[in-house]
Amino acid sequence: MIRENLFVILAILAAVLLLAACGGDDADSVQGGEAAGFSVENCSTTTGEDSQGAFPVSSHTYTEAPSRAVTMNQHTTELMLTLGLQDRMAGTAYIDDFILPELKEAYDSVLVLADEYPSKEVILGSETDFIYAGFASAFRETAAGPQADLADLGIPSYLTLAMCKEEADSIQDIYDDIANISRIFEVTERGEALIASMKKDIESVTSKVDPSGTPIRAFLYDSGDDAPYTSVCCSMFTNLIELAGAKNIFDDVDGRWATVNWEEVIERDPEVIVLIEAVWSTAQEKMDFLTTNEALADITAVKEQRFVTINFSSIVPGIRNPEAIRTLAEGIYPESFR
Repeated sequence: MIRENLFVILAILAAVLLLAACGGDDADSVQGGEAAGFSVENCSTTTGEDSQGAFPVSSHTYTEAPSRAVTMNQHTTELMLTLGLQDRMAGTAYIDDFILPELKEAYDSVLVLADEYPSKEVILGSETDFIYAGFASAFRETAAGPQADLADLGIPSYLTLAMCKEEADSIQDIYDDIANISRIFEVTERGEALIASMKKDIESVTSKVDPSGTPIRAFLYDSGDDAPYTSVCCSMFTNLIELAGAKNIFDDVDGRWATVNWEEVIERDPEVIVLIEAVWSTAQEKMDFLTTNEALADITAVKEQRFVTINFSSIVPGIRNPEAIRTLAEGIYPESFR
């Protein structure tokens, strides 16, 4: 259903573009200088490492909409494409799993600068006038480089707001990102329509989840055999799993992601295990490991074979978050969605 609604929102955006082509003054793509004088606050990393809200915050004033943006992560790429901004993109990079089918044609029209992070030389060679990243690692010296250095070259950059906070990530962060990006690129009506659609999709799921019972204990398994890498307190996954009516068993551990040990997982005994599908570690590989390791055989989720598979790109701040909530809720409470 959520996938169908994304088709609907893309159709709405196409209609907005058609209005613009016909010369309608109200169409957001012809708002004429909306970005002029628009200042947006954003954090700036000097090391390219996630510091959970310790980055300095600065304000940048956009005098015109960027025309040669580079997106450094899949979730930022998909947000731009959903807003119909592929013609404003000079390049993209770093795919974690797969581009949504409904965005594939638009994605194929954008130059892929690198399979992972492009070097600063490649980025500068694209003649970009705006860099949009989903993770602080995009601004390491081996990638785009520090944001302050880019600013000195006259290239503004934007790091998704969830990376800028001391507080835990939440779905509100992506709404704020959509609002900022759509205003920077002078397409606010498209941004407002996308936010409204996402809120409607999420409500259609949360309304079916009974909040009165004890939440199901959930463990997210990203990767790692000797010691599992997982989502903890302050990641977007923790908020998404709560909206799906469950509880992250490691929500008391500081940070967004952490390496834990299997003894802790066994002790906390998850009732469902969420398996990440990603290029670096497939869900099937993790399921095979869990179901053939005798030391993990008594974990409730393993005994009952309660596994939910989800794409990595769905649990980071982005347009896939409503779909992620539905996938989680349907996997955990299938009886509520029959």
